[in-house]
This record gives sequence, C-alpha cells and structure tokens, in this order.
Amino acid sequence: MSETAWNSGVDTEIVERARALRDLIAGEAEQGQADRQVTQRVLDAMDRERLLNMLVPQRLGGPGANVRTMIEALIELGKADASACWTAALLNACTWFCLAFSDRAQQDIWGDDPNAKACGIFIPGTTRRVEGGYLLSGEYPYASGNSSAGWATLGMLIEGPDGAPVMAMGIVPRSHWTVEDTWYTLGMRGTGSNTLVVEDAFVPDHAVMTFADLGEGRYETSHFDTEPISRAAFLPVGTVIHATSAIGAAKAALEYTLEKLPHRPVAYTIYPESRNSPTHHLAVAQAASSIDAAHLLIARACDDIDDYAARGEYPGALARARMRMDTSHAATLCRDAIDLLMTANGAGAFAEKSLLGRIWRDANTGGRHSFATPEIGSEVYGRVLLGADDPISIPV
Repeated sequence: MSETAWNSGVDTEIVERARALRDLIAGEAEQGQADRQVTQRVLDAMDRERLLNMLVPQRLGGPGANVRTMIEALIELGKADASACWTAALLNACTWFCLAFSDRAQQDIWGDDPNAKACGIFIPGTTRRVEGGYLLSGEYPYASGNSSAGWATLGMLIEGPDGAPVMAMGIVPRSHWTVEDTWYTLGMRGTGSNTLVVEDAFVPDHAVMTFADLGEGRYETSHFDTEPISRAAFLPVGTVIHATSAIGAAKAALEYTLEKLPHRPVAYTIYPESRNSPTHHLAVAQAASSIDAAHLLIARACDDIDDYAARGEYPGALARARMRMDTSHAATLCRDAIDLLMTANGAGAFAEKSLLGRIWRDANTGGRHSFATPEIGSEVYGRVLLGADDPISIPV
C-alpha cells in the first residue's frame, strides 16, 4: 500500500496472505496448546508473510499497512487459532509503539534489521537514574510474543519535573531480559505469555517516553508530520487489537456450527435435525448477528483511528473513550455469541479436545484482559458522555 493511499481502505493483499495461512495455523493449533507456545512453524510462516509487523512503514522496510488492514488480517488468523492471532496482535502493536520514539531509537531497532519486532508490557518496573538514562529492573508477566521479539516496550517509573514519579515506557533489547516460564492457563494456552525478568537493564534517554506524552500524541519521531502511521493514536491502536482474537474465534465457531449442526438430532425432542428446531434458529441467528456487530464496531474504531491520523489530528477524549468501549463491547458480544453456539451444539462441545471447547476457553480468557473488560470501558465512556467532574478515570 503506498503512503498516499494509506487510509484508503483495506489492503486486501495483506489480508489474503493471512487467510492463506489458515489451514497451516489450524493444523498446528493443538501442538501449540501442548507446547504452551505457538509452534515455530506457524511463527515462521506469519513472519515470512510480514504479518507480525504490519504497521511498520515502508521507509523502515515494513509493509506500511494501516490499522484497519492489520485488524482484518488478525481476524483471519483468529479464525484458525486465537493464540496465534493474539501473539501476532501484541507483536504488531508493541512494534508500532516504537514508531513514536526518537529517530535514534528507531535506528537502534531497525537500522540493522528491517524485520525487527517488539513485545511489551505496560506495568512499571523500578528505575535508578544514571548518566545518559536509567537502570531498569522488574518482572513483566504476560509478555505475549516474546519468543519472536528482539525488543520490548516496558513500563517504568521515572522522576517527573516536580520530583513525583511518573509512568513511562522504555525500549529494551532482548539481551537485557530473561524469560521465566509462568504461562499455565485454561485458555489462550498457545500464546507463550511468560514473564520477562529485567535486572539493571540500561535504558538510554532517547529510548524513554512518558505515558502522558504518548497518550496525548506528543511523539518524538521526526516523521510525525509526514507519515500518518507515525501519528496514529497510541492507546486506541494498543486497545483495538484485543478484540481480534475474539472476533476470529467467534467466526470460526459459527462456521463450525453451520457445517456440523444442521443434520444433528436434537436429543429427547421431536426434531430429528437441528435445522428444523426453533430453539436452534434463534440461537444461531442471535450469535451470527452479535458477531457481525462486533466486527462492525471494531472496523469503525479502526477506520476512525486511520482517518484521524490521515488528517493529522489526534482524537479527543470522547473518541478515544468510545474506541475503548467498542473494543470491550465487541469482545463481550463475541463471548456471548460463543456461549450461544456452545449451548446449541450441546454438552459435547465442552470436550477437552473439541474445537469449540478450545474456542470457548480462549474467548473467555482473552476477554478478561483489562483492555477488553466491559465494565472498565463502560465506566470511562459513560463518564465522558455525561461530563463527570473527572471524566478520564483511566487512560484511553
């Protein structure tokens, strides 16, 4: 996609590359569950198709996609395996975060490796000020995608202008962290979201930005005025990705149901085929409509992110709060749709080796991420809508 056409819609060629991997990813999903890590074969395939750094601009050797294209490609991956989608989503977002940093930091990352990628965790580690930067220490759980990342965007507490601690983000190379094996879960087993351990890692000043600056679009990159993707809204991009695995998984559950359910008998009823059962009509229709609604909500949010960036405007609090709400509502709609489909398919859907069972576990685990929690999204959106005295209770 050329830079001039950056916000003109979906780059279907990138989405098709993701769709073409669906059989491979689905075939490797069970092994990924057992390994608690997306298989290397899948990671290599996604990397080869440039699906792990879609937002990196062409000047740095990346695909130069817009946010809407990234989301559509991620949903295709999610149809095959929610864990593969989640891994790719976090790598794409955290790699994109690095575009907000100084040109020197970008040179550190991409100067010798145009395919460089980052994972990341927002929770803050502790720092000690030294000449030229900080020494950072901390434990960072849930670092999805770390096995494919050469860098990490990590939260840190630094001293602000008034002496009080402020939240910041620093970029840390892989050589400065170790991985503690902590990822043992019921759902999203294949994401390998283990804990990064950092001890006295040197983070130079040019690789540190405060969350206040990031959250308001005060980026340090010299490409802010000339490159739309380098001025897209920070937290909205990092938020919308969290609905993609739920949407993809829900679409896969619906496809499975439409293929398997119609000729299955409804036990202990007069219906020899489910396709004639009103109960199943209602469940499938509601599920399909909810999945469509979820996809439309995220598509709107992504289109808005891209449009603001293309116009050179940073979205205000109301727009950002709505994008947060869109994400959590989309994830909830998909989770509820999957519940309906599980009931329609009967108790056998909960078998440990059942595809639907894995989808259900994944959706219920991923949907509990703080960026997908509906209560938090609803609170901040409602506060902004009603003009509360302190409308922003959480960053958006």
